[in-house]
Amino acid sequence: MQQQTKAYAEYNSFMQKIQIKGEEYLKIANDKNLPIIVLVGRPYHLDNEINHGIDKFISESSAVLISEDGLAERYEKMPTTVLNQWTYHSRLYSAANFVAESENPNINLVQLVSFGCGVDAITTDEVRKILEEKNKIYTQIKIDEITNLGAVKIRLRSLFAAIKQKEGEKIENR
Repeated sequence: MQQQTKAYAEYNSFMQKIQIKGEEYLKIANDKNLPIIVLVGRPYHLDNEINHGIDKFISESSAVLISEDGLAERYEKMPTTVLNQWTYHSRLYSAANFVAESENPNINLVQLVSFGCGVDAITTDEVRKILEEKNKIYTQIKIDEITNLGAVKIRLRSLFAAIKQKEGEKIENR
């Protein structure tokens, strides 16, 4: 029992460090008016061999990258129209809702998926619905379908261009 208690304490300490960094990066992005990408995906998508360095490309594109865990203190579990019984999916929907509800036009979500079938098909549909209901752009990258970053760069550059276009339209309509 003692080992389990130590393991949970270490886990909580680790998650707190991630959330502190997330808040730090969010402040930097807000202070400098930079685009913010909340990058969501399955835990194994953190592996550089699997994600092809997508996180690095986003950061090199002058955007601030934050994982859904980095902002977890800012949102709560939310009701969905789908069965929401797994922790990963619950975090994913809550992160999407946080982005959708945010009044910050610079914050967007990018979802990494592996196959896009089975349960992933349901999560992508639900995340898309959550974001699009609040007029946010949904961006999905199927990482198992790529061998290099060419297509990913085009998709992310398109997202950044769409963000700038939406920003310009808001300014014109004022």
